[in-house]
Amino acid sequence: MIKAAFFDIDGTLLSPATDRLIPQSTKDALVELRRRGVKCILCTGRPKVQLPWCITDGFPGFEGGFDSYITMTGSLCYDADGVYADTPISPEVSTRFIDLVDREGFDILILNREGSFASGHGPRMLELEDMVAFRYPEADIHELVKKPVYQFCAFVPPERDEELRQAMPDCFVTRWCDVFCDIVPSNSSKPAGIRAALEHYGLRQDETIAFGDGGNDVTMLQYAHIGVAMGNGNPEAKRAADYVTDDVDKDGIPKALRRFGLIG
Repeated sequence: MIKAAFFDIDGTLLSPATDRLIPQSTKDALVELRRRGVKCILCTGRPKVQLPWCITDGFPGFEGGFDSYITMTGSLCYDADGVYADTPISPEVSTRFIDLVDREGFDILILNREGSFASGHGPRMLELEDMVAFRYPEADIHELVKKPVYQFCAFVPPERDEELRQAMPDCFVTRWCDVFCDIVPSNSSKPAGIRAALEHYGLRQDETIAFGDGGNDVTMLQYAHIGVAMGNGNPEAKRAADYVTDDVDKDGIPKALRRFGLIG
């Protein structure tokens, strides 16, 4: 029996076609899923400060938002009772990455508990800001790494991912889209966040379903008992999934939940 459902945000819960809001059919499905006793858990690369109100505050029938939040690709997990998984990047690794950025000159985001901060605003950074409707403040990255860092976003093309993996062997490099890649501690990932949530709530892996659309959802879809890729997802996510549903704008989430008997 499925007791926990994990959801990515962009392209999964939020639709670019409806000004990045949760479609009403998805809202109705989440309300029914919770009413049937299934925990609804967010699993995202975003930090807490960048979660939209419809995620954190909820909506009629889904008051209070999601039951739990796996943020920054599994590096910081919390619910109403507090933080239950806290996995920052080590200061030594953060400093080594900043040295690489200084040599190579590409833009980055630094994600910490306070938010997401940009090293600069080149074309790739501006493209992401258009995609997520969010303006990242610029800050001194050398000062930011003096505090715990949970995730870096490197604004490089996909063909440079392997280069970053070689330079950062103690990190996990993954990618949602072609604009940037995520860099998190090697002991962190979306599956690591899910494992932390399952331990926290006393649940099992075979009681999970997960929904995603991007490359950084691949391991989550593979780890969940049932992995569902959105119809608008990329080929990598679809290959990793147990089931490919319809687009986010075409009732993809409720259709999949009905397919597996989780809602009526």
